[in-house]
Amino acid sequence: MMNVNDIKNYLPHRYPFLLVDRVLEFEAGKYLKAIKNVTTNEPFFNGHFPNQPIMPGVLIIEAMAQATGLLGFRTMGEEPQRDTLYLLVAVDKARFKQAVVPGDQLEMHVELVKRKGIMWVFNAEARVDGKLAVSAELMCAAKRGCCLNNLIHPTAVIHPAAQLAEGVEVGAFSIIGADVSIGKGSRIGSHVVIDGPTRIGEGNQIYQFASVGAAPQDKKYHGEPTELVIGDRNVIRECCTINRGTVQDKGKTVIGDDNWIMAYVHIAHDCIIGDNTIFANSATLAGHVEIRDWVILGGFTLVHQFCVIGEHAFTGMGSAISKDVPPYTMVAGVPAEPHSINLEGLKRRGFASDAIHRIKDAHRVLYRQNLTTQEALAKIEHDYGGHADIQLLLDFCRNSQRGLIR
Repeated sequence: MMNVNDIKNYLPHRYPFLLVDRVLEFEAGKYLKAIKNVTTNEPFFNGHFPNQPIMPGVLIIEAMAQATGLLGFRTMGEEPQRDTLYLLVAVDKARFKQAVVPGDQLEMHVELVKRKGIMWVFNAEARVDGKLAVSAELMCAAKRGCCLNNLIHPTAVIHPAAQLAEGVEVGAFSIIGADVSIGKGSRIGSHVVIDGPTRIGEGNQIYQFASVGAAPQDKKYHGEPTELVIGDRNVIRECCTINRGTVQDKGKTVIGDDNWIMAYVHIAHDCIIGDNTIFANSATLAGHVEIRDWVILGGFTLVHQFCVIGEHAFTGMGSAISKDVPPYTMVAGVPAEPHSINLEGLKRRGFASDAIHRIKDAHRVLYRQNLTTQEALAKIEHDYGGHADIQLLLDFCRNSQRGLIR
């Protein structure tokens, strides 16, 4: 019914510890019969009564336990999940009736007695030439959060309740806490610490010494269950710090998809990061900051709490942002001042020339004609109302809570 290649699809064991050679009979939810051919070349014979080799009794128990695993998986009608191990947790009523020696064929019969939740109980027998050699009652249990591949470094510390999807790689000395989930294909470098509650999507790369999902740096925080949510395909470089939210806001820090976050960036509690942003080295966000799609923050940019930086904006190196930055705007300085539109960024994003012309004119009205903000917005709406790119600018400016950099 099953040869050794079929068996390898269900059991993680490999030579010399795969102790089932073939399955002969099977009935779902009832029993399974299997064999193990005991040869003179078995490695355990070298030191176990070498002058009169005998198969160790514990290995006969292990062979029967492997047979129970096959019965369990076949009963469920599925191959094991990569993040689950089915472990032998108890052996009762073990009896050893006769020795098993080179040349014997171990005939194993395992029978399912009961199943409750993750626990399975089996009666197991091993015979040689029809004579009982070993019998026992075996109990097995499923343990999630394990990994049946070589992508997890042996020095990594992963809480059993953490959920790592298929293909997640974890480097040396990294620590992953209990309430953490990491999506398919994500790579966690060495010496990374991820605390929970934290949800990380697929295809992310987190480099060494990053701290992700730690408690917020807020004296009002007293251990409330807040979280960090990270989307897909983000790159988070060395020594970044990203904190969870606080109950004073939405209780959540959120990072979208396809962001490039360079070394030593700090993203504080309750920040909302859109998609396709770039944070150059050591950019620092205070709490409750919102960074919208396609924003580029220059190195060492500082953003005051509660500020919003609009779509496609750009900040120069070392800028100090204390008010909202409208979409498309390039700012720099301490304190930051507006300079022009992010022309190169708009070209790279595929904006048409007429759209860029409208945005230039709107920027000129907002910043170069000595109008109040309300007067400027009224004129922009009169001249270019109805265009989505301009409506984005108008809505942002009218909804600003901290006021605009002007």
